[in-house]
Amino acid sequence: MHRKEMIPMVITILVIVAGFYAVQHFFFPAKPLPANVSNEPVANAPATNTPAANTPAANEPAATPTPAPETRPTTAAADRGFVPVARKDARTWTLANSRLTATITERGALVESLRFVDSDGKPVYLRTPNNPTREPTEVLEILRPMEHTQHAAPLALRMDDNDPWRNTSRWELVSGPQRVDGAETITLRFPPASFTAEADDTVVYKTIALYPDTYRLEVTLRVENHGAKAVEKMLGLWGAAAMTNDGAHTGGEHSRVALYGSTASKRYTDLFQEPAIPSLAKEVANLNEDRVSEGRKAVTQADARELDDVTNPDRYLLAHGARTQFFLAFLAADPLNRNARWSGEVLPIHEINDAALSLIAPPVAVPALAAGKPGEAQVRLSFYCGPRDKETLTAAWLALPPQDDDLLVEWVELAPTGFPAVISGPMVWLLRKLTGWVGPGFAIILLTLIVRTLLSPLSYRGQKSMAVYTAKMKVVKPKLDKIKEKYQGKKDRDSQMKMLTETREAMREQNVGMLPLGGCLPMLIQLPIFIGLYRAFGSAFFLRQAEFLWIHDLSLPDATIPFSYDVNLGFLSFLTYNGVFTLNLLPMAWIGLSLLQMKMQPKPDDPQQAAMQKQMGCIFPLMGLLFYSFASGFAFYFIVSSMYSIGESKLIKRNLIKLGITPPPSKNKPKADDKPDYHAA
Repeated sequence: MHRKEMIPMVITILVIVAGFYAVQHFFFPAKPLPANVSNEPVANAPATNTPAANTPAANEPAATPTPAPETRPTTAAADRGFVPVARKDARTWTLANSRLTATITERGALVESLRFVDSDGKPVYLRTPNNPTREPTEVLEILRPMEHTQHAAPLALRMDDNDPWRNTSRWELVSGPQRVDGAETITLRFPPASFTAEADDTVVYKTIALYPDTYRLEVTLRVENHGAKAVEKMLGLWGAAAMTNDGAHTGGEHSRVALYGSTASKRYTDLFQEPAIPSLAKEVANLNEDRVSEGRKAVTQADARELDDVTNPDRYLLAHGARTQFFLAFLAADPLNRNARWSGEVLPIHEINDAALSLIAPPVAVPALAAGKPGEAQVRLSFYCGPRDKETLTAAWLALPPQDDDLLVEWVELAPTGFPAVISGPMVWLLRKLTGWVGPGFAIILLTLIVRTLLSPLSYRGQKSMAVYTAKMKVVKPKLDKIKEKYQGKKDRDSQMKMLTETREAMREQNVGMLPLGGCLPMLIQLPIFIGLYRAFGSAFFLRQAEFLWIHDLSLPDATIPFSYDVNLGFLSFLTYNGVFTLNLLPMAWIGLSLLQMKMQPKPDDPQQAAMQKQMGCIFPLMGLLFYSFASGFAFYFIVSSMYSIGESKLIKRNLIKLGITPPPSKNKPKADDKPDYHAA
């Protein structure tokens, strides 16, 4: 290969590699390991003369106070139930169905842990090991006990500045666990009946219901007012926190999601799913810098709308939570309260480089005591914790559907198939259907055959166009050589323009284009399909831990040879999975087949087209290296695709010979001197 042909090829490869690293660095930052540091809150309670802050100003979330270094609460506060209890001393209950088991603790009436185990104790999902050579054996505990910022654990109450003490104190069991309308239900209250009501004469009841055969919990917050004056309360919950990043390839897969709706249109949705959870602390710090520069007060927990720069007052939160590659944990607003402007907060948990995410309803008015009966107001929220899968999200939505038939199944927006959705969406749908019929491995084979069969007419036209172009160039090349010889040594503008005009005229006589893109067009069109497949295989939940032949998980590297090594390769981290290097044969087979396919392509006589063919032929082998540690199902698809291409090229070549477009291969091997000059290298 001449140097002039090598330079554009090297530039192409460098641009692809640089783009890959840019995407990896900015969109999928590595997540540091959590620090193993205890952060048990100091036993303390709020001052009795501090009223509850129930009505914070717009875009000014109430800051979480830091407890004073006292060892015990004041007597008056203890009389109102603010008596912190150690987690190990708290009583717990379980709510279970055929999908998951939630452990509810009286310490804050929150979710202590959530495991994918059914009511009979059988595993539903196993945790994916960080090492691809190991098979899963451990039950997946998607939400774990929190050692840090425990007042913001999943389903902890978000009401006012007293939350850190209220959510670490004992709540009283009112009823349950019991089955109500088919759901496993439990109700707790704060303060317990043996204590005086809170300073504003209110009592909070929290009812948690787990519906059968779904990953959905319904939470109802009810406030009773035993006082003579009406009060206004802002009620919400903390949601996703300390979520297990199951089998994550990069830290960027553990990220925040915020789904916004519109009060003006029930069909408007806007999904925010950046930045990654480990980056939220930096995002809040940057927000605080802007707030201080504007003369406003810094916050410890940021308003979601301000963080997302959602300034339109018509927009409000539909759902707020976190996702990993295959799982979701989010709080959702009550769909029956459509016109309410729900809000949310982001609280970084610095000790474990994590964050807690809340969802808060608009203020509700609680009437005063009347005729001996306390005033009441309530807010309902949904909590989903399960697969990041459209069908499962739809089933969870329909477990308790809203009465409004005009509402779309909004939760499915939280499981996008990825850009470009016009390609990845149908791919995931078709792959799911095929998997249900023939299993995941054969589904990938059938998907490959379907896609390549649909592209076959384009491949045929591309190879035919290249063959016709090559045949015509053999005729026009002597004329082009004479034109070059005629203007050899003439570098002035007029001579160069005349040479270009005569060259175009000579090529026009044979109907030959100046830019021979026909042969490369099929490869260019396959690039969006390549990206769509990458996103499809990355979001297809049904491929998680799916077995085929010797592969125990089609969503992981194949790790065919049972060898692994923990290593930090720095900028070569794409060769590892979670820092573990394994010997993956499928990507190497993909690279080998791609090189064979490139070698089998006929070498055109035109040097420009030959150089372009070599550059395009290097893309897929390079992609095989860049995706060395990606899902084995993805590599398996391109192995089958390469085998299909090899067979397809042979059939097309035979047909072109039959049509007389391509000359039959010579039985005598050509000598080196018979090759064009640009093939000599």
